[in-house]
Amino acid sequence: MALFGWIVRTLLLCFVVGLVLSFLDITPANILTNTWVTIRDIASLSRDALVSLLDAFRWAVPYILIGAVIVVPLSLLGVVLRWSRSRHRL
Repeated sequence: MALFGWIVRTLLLCFVVGLVLSFLDITPANILTNTWVTIRDIASLSRDALVSLLDAFRWAVPYILIGAVIVVPLSLLGVVLRWSRSRHRL
């Protein structure tokens, strides 16, 4: 039974990795014939993804700050109220 589980997990992992590689336009032939180019392409794609993530974060910061004006004081008020209620119960 343990062998069957290992086989199923391995097949599932192979499927997921294959999907990701296919999405990145990386073929088995490219991996075998152009290994260093493939590694460089993956690094480039990773760098592009990181830049996109940082751009998204820069876009979100003003909205986070606007929301914090309301959320942080209300959260602090809730903490103080819970603290005072628990103190009165003792």
